[in-house]
Amino acid sequence: MSSDTVVADTNRSVSGRGRGGGRWPRPSRPVSDLVSDFLSRDVLGVRVGVLVLILPVILAGIGMNLVSRQGWNHPPDSRYYLPMMSRDMGHSWADAVRTERGISPSWNLSPWYFADNDPTWQQVRLRFLYPVLSIPFIWLWGLSGGSMAIPVIGTVLFIWAIARVLQRLYGPGVAVIVTGAFSLTVPVNVYTWAGTDTLALGLAAVLVLNLPIERRIGKANLAWLGIVSVFIALTRQVGVLAPAMAGAGWLWVLVRERSWRNRWLGSLIVTAGTTFVMTVISMTAVNANTSGVVGRGQTTYFGILRQFVHYLKIVTEQATTYMWHTDRLLYALLIAAGISVLARFASDATAVFVGAVASTYVITAGVGFSDHMRYEMLMFPAAAVAAGGLVSLAIGAYLPKPVKETATEPASEAAGVRANGPAPEPATEPALAPARSPRFSPGVVTALGRTAPGRSLGLHLPRGDRWKPHVILSSAVLVVVVWISLAGSWGSTIAAPASPSLAAAQGSADYAVKPLAKPPAEQTLRILFDQATAMAHDNINLQGALDWAHVMRYQPIAPDEPGWSTRAKDGTALVNPNSMGQDQAMAEAYGRGLSLDSTIKSDTVKILSRQVSAYGEDVVFTVQDKSGKVHQGTATTMYPVWSSRDSATVTSLVFDTP
Repeated sequence: MSSDTVVADTNRSVSGRGRGGGRWPRPSRPVSDLVSDFLSRDVLGVRVGVLVLILPVILAGIGMNLVSRQGWNHPPDSRYYLPMMSRDMGHSWADAVRTERGISPSWNLSPWYFADNDPTWQQVRLRFLYPVLSIPFIWLWGLSGGSMAIPVIGTVLFIWAIARVLQRLYGPGVAVIVTGAFSLTVPVNVYTWAGTDTLALGLAAVLVLNLPIERRIGKANLAWLGIVSVFIALTRQVGVLAPAMAGAGWLWVLVRERSWRNRWLGSLIVTAGTTFVMTVISMTAVNANTSGVVGRGQTTYFGILRQFVHYLKIVTEQATTYMWHTDRLLYALLIAAGISVLARFASDATAVFVGAVASTYVITAGVGFSDHMRYEMLMFPAAAVAAGGLVSLAIGAYLPKPVKETATEPASEAAGVRANGPAPEPATEPALAPARSPRFSPGVVTALGRTAPGRSLGLHLPRGDRWKPHVILSSAVLVVVVWISLAGSWGSTIAAPASPSLAAAQGSADYAVKPLAKPPAEQTLRILFDQATAMAHDNINLQGALDWAHVMRYQPIAPDEPGWSTRAKDGTALVNPNSMGQDQAMAEAYGRGLSLDSTIKSDTVKILSRQVSAYGEDVVFTVQDKSGKVHQGTATTMYPVWSSRDSATVTSLVFDTP
């Protein structure tokens, strides 16, 4: 009898005694081997060990934030999204606004925030994916808790997607280091709140995951690129993010390989096509002109370009200052991505990062402010891939090898399927031989692929070519989301003009908010002139006697004041204070325009005539400047609706001769 046979008999004998004696049977393999085997397996393309090291940290951080920050789980932007959720669930505008005020009483909100002529609402109303997807969770946990579910899922989606692409490119060690570092950054943790920030971040990561970075992709990847390009357009205005990344990759390979029909062409066509279609739909669907939010009142191409360059400098200074003082880990990661661009300039990862940075700058410079890296979050997935390249160059020799996704690319290649051109060429830089990682596979898809319906859906094909199920399921989700939104939150409230007071407060509508006090117009104008003078001297406040969202009519007196280039024949202009963002220079100029270059003496206001409605006053007034000159004008005020201690709001201020 051989030694192998003896060992086998011994094992069976010991196992039998264990059962007879009531003891646990000895494992056929050491526990450490079983644990190692488990951690080396893949779940949705990511090693279990990578997930074990990353997910508990990010989930613990999110949990602490959800418990500790309380009211800030619902930031100012949530005053739009929570009413949208209520509307999607069948509530009226009045109930939706009242419910949101009960959850976030610190944020001012009124039905005119959803007015048909408000440019901010015309942009926000297109972001109906997040409100509709939140409905099942609201059924479970109510509006306050349920509105947090999708943002948390978006953060987890971001972590999973970048971990998967980093593991494929550089190995699980780099995936743990870079993904773990991004999971500790302030924006990823803090902005997991009731908003679209992390959902857009997760979808952007899925875009990067399906791009042909150092590989060829199948039809399923192209389908996902198109699907995500549609969904992300319904989450946040991301501009040309997807085609910019794909276009940069295509251009890089074109220069490198001298072939325009390279492996990036398919992704470029899909992302550019879907982005163009969604842009046309959004421009057709909204009722108001939102160009003023980006162009800042500029009507010529040169003026818009000049404004863009101006804001390019502003957002760069804001972003770098914020990171230096608040989030140096994020600063280090982005610097690492920049160094990787120089060290690996010819790589696909560099191209994707350059494209993401360019498209992000278009967004942030268009908006006019950085807002603590909220808008720059869209480039984090591309930055992670670029930073991973530098980490791999620095310490890659000491880390495990990259993991080959055996269920996607090899299967497609074995079937002879090519979605983007001829056979692959070697990568620009030599890479370590990829290691194969076992994955959990219950075999359900394989079994369905043997059936007639499964074959019609392409389930018998290699994973990289199973595009039909993705398109069908995503189309069904899109139809449901659009149908619910059109019946709910898509509608607007009636237009809220600057005057008269009844129309400005939407007083003819059943959802108009009843005033809590009726301060006289002279008191309101005194407060406004004092506030405007303070604004002109670096004390920016767009609330108080002004409203952040309501349209305002006034007379600009200098070219640097908002609305100068869009003045009507009478010299007045309509401006929305929220379109100024965090541009301090523009807000100061606005204050100078309202206070006639800080010359108005607020204690000299006199009312000559007054028309009173249930919601405010329309008055003719006089006021003196510091030289003693008397200025006459008209003004419209709306009575306070949020607190009886608030001042009224001025929505129109026009001098006869400024």
